[in-house]
Amino acid sequence: MGCRAGTCGRAASGPGPLSEGERRAIPGVIAFISERADQKDVWLVKPSGEETQLTKSPGEDDFPAAPSPDGKALLVIAARMVNGFHLEQLRLQPLDGGAPVALHAPRARARNPSWSPDGRWLVAESDARSFSDLVRLEPKAGTEERPLTQVKEGCFEPAVSPDGREVAFVSSREGDPEIYVMKADGTDERRITAFHQEDREPRWSPDGQWLSFISNREGRERYYLVRPDGTSLRAVSGEATKLDERELAWSPDSKKVAFVERLPEAKSRLWVAAVEGGAPVALTDGLSRDDAPAWSPDGKHLVFVAERQGDVDLWLMRADGSGQTRLTTAKGPDWLPRWFVPR
Repeated sequence: MGCRAGTCGRAASGPGPLSEGERRAIPGVIAFISERADQKDVWLVKPSGEETQLTKSPGEDDFPAAPSPDGKALLVIAARMVNGFHLEQLRLQPLDGGAPVALHAPRARARNPSWSPDGRWLVAESDARSFSDLVRLEPKAGTEERPLTQVKEGCFEPAVSPDGREVAFVSSREGDPEIYVMKADGTDERRITAFHQEDREPRWSPDGQWLSFISNREGRERYYLVRPDGTSLRAVSGEATKLDERELAWSPDSKKVAFVERLPEAKSRLWVAAVEGGAPVALTDGLSRDDAPAWSPDGKHLVFVAERQGDVDLWLMRADGSGQTRLTTAKGPDWLPRWFVPR
């Protein structure tokens, strides 16, 4: 099942690393965090290796959150400490080099934003009025935030459906985190999961036919698929993995998911599974730490984070695990890749 250590990834069939010509033909750009300076900044890198620094905020750490649907900007979470308090702020960073637009005043919690498909609004976690609830806001300065939930135990991790009609999210109102779905105006909530363990990280398939989520209901962290009406629940990896899973990513055509299996001695391995079922296939060999897979816009390649050759860098590979190629080489960790097509 899958491939044995040493027979996949770096040793997979097919020529590697990727040629310069193949890399230049891969579409899009990858936003990522780099710690090559004293703070975390957002950089962009093309599959060909050309890099551009996107954010420069002295005294702050910037994290790439989500590209705007029109491909002209990137939502960034800016974080800093003020008088011992951790503060976060959502900012819209134009890709053309323009000044960032702050969407609200700094606060303790401003995270996990999710865009509507038309880019006219987004949903995010906020503690402006409570511990953690979901708010809907427009991507412009001084916008009024519309509360979508009011739950004292907290609501988290919103995900707007691909058609923009619904929002999946996590709520702890019943004592442990469960997955819910509501209309995009905050009405007609329905509970999707019901189990006395934690269910988290709801993510829509790009075609809107499935929700993925992670759960510890079997004594370890595993990913599951479920229909948006709560039916057809099943584990993604079947019998293939034995340890904790993390960082699932949907392929653009909704037919596959890539994810990480945590291994002993701080190592990890990338897998890909077909949504229609069948045994998952290992993409990397588990001999190093490989994390955070993200699909290219055409679904033919993956970028991932790997700790090899003495540093944490971004790597590229074909979707079958072959052609693994180091993409970033600057000293200092590079991580959290977001792959999109800029306009």
